[in-house]
Amino acid sequence: MFAEGWALPKPDAFLAHFLPVIGADATFRQPMFPDAHGPAEIEQMFRRLFVLLPHLNVTVRRSAIAGDAVFIESGCTATLGRAAVRFGVCDRFLIRDGKVAERRAFSDPLPVLLAVLAHPANWPRVIRARASRMPAQS
Repeated sequence: MFAEGWALPKPDAFLAHFLPVIGADATFRQPMFPDAHGPAEIEQMFRRLFVLLPHLNVTVRRSAIAGDAVFIESGCTATLGRAAVRFGVCDRFLIRDGKVAERRAFSDPLPVLLAVLAHPANWPRVIRARASRMPAQS
């Protein structure tokens, strides 16, 4: 399900795939973004991520399940302007009542930060991605 969702067009098809399995009081944490609480904030977080990295591709490398936790290790590739960015991430999902109650992404933000700093033309994109609110799209 994770790999299928990441293969979809972003952001709308991606969000339509994942939002139904996110619990009403879920919390998502990932580097470079404030914590998101509940589906509306989680949607906004992903919309901001796709503004920053519009061509983000994720390839699942391996996964594991331990009790109510699902771990998914992925390789990520993206472009930031003309700069290619590659980084790894491990997502830990806690599942309650068949829905995602918590997600925590473990990743080194340095590759993205270095790409941003090395290419000042990307700075406006970063500012847009960090904006506190983005309009929801239907």
